[in-house]
Amino acid sequence: MNEISLAIRVLVALLFLTAALGKFRHRLVFQGVVANYRLLPEIAVPAFALVLPPVEIAVAAALLFVPSSWPAVCAAALLILFAVAMGINIQRGRRHIDCGCFQSALKQTLSWILVARNTGLALLLAVPATVPEGGLSPSGAAEALLTGTVLFVLLQSMNVLWSVGPAWRQRRPTTTGAEK
Repeated sequence: MNEISLAIRVLVALLFLTAALGKFRHRLVFQGVVANYRLLPEIAVPAFALVLPPVEIAVAAALLFVPSSWPAVCAAALLILFAVAMGINIQRGRRHIDCGCFQSALKQTLSWILVARNTGLALLLAVPATVPEGGLSPSGAAEALLTGTVLFVLLQSMNVLWSVGPAWRQRRPTTTGAEK
């Protein structure tokens, strides 16, 4: 495993861990988010909402501690599944619902940016899925861990900005031609 591969694993593992913790903390809200997607039969919603956070934690742990390609493949599959679910609802005109990402304290409504984010992360996971296993020096591992963590913080910051932007635009006073 090289430094880039480990950095990507750390980035995605931290994303899955924080998302899973948010879903655990807000179990009932998350169940409502799953129901709002209108993709599962009503009877399956509670089970899916209960099972997904432990699956995300397992995938995150595997990304960090299992030196094989399957954790990256599983993480990419989840990200694509989430992107497809968002895309279906955007196409249905249901942009107003919360994405269920739980990546910030603010709710994020569905957008093509979120679909692109998930797709991009899934594509990034091709690196750890295809890079041959190999040892890293302690300094290389430290650099990779730090890089992955910094990328995670940057992505979280962008998530907050994406969440705040629409709310800020809605509250900003508008000017009309008569006021100019």
